[in-house]
Amino acid sequence: MILSFLSAILLVGAGFFALVAGLGLVRFRDLPSRMHAATKASGAAFALVLAALLLRVPEWEVFVKAVISLGFAFLTLPVAAHLLGRGALMAERKVEAPPEPSRSPSDVTE
Repeated sequence: MILSFLSAILLVGAGFFALVAGLGLVRFRDLPSRMHAATKASGAAFALVLAALLLRVPEWEVFVKAVISLGFAFLTLPVAAHLLGRGALMAERKVEAPPEPSRSPSDVTE
């Protein structure tokens, strides 16, 4: 019962970090900030999901696979962010801010 509760808390925390990562991608205006939000928060969410899995399924085989998966993710997330940033720099193209929300029809005067 306690392990289920702790696992649920970890999954809620993972959902929070995933939500923060998504909001960071939408709200931040420049590419480095977006890359930071995508890699750091999603890595933390992945780690919390694996921790919740390990609480629910306490077997050595699952533990080894979770550690390998986490290590692979923590090695590849920064590399992917670096390659995205380098590609944007090589293209000499800035990622523009998301467009402002459109006004409602009642705000438009003719």
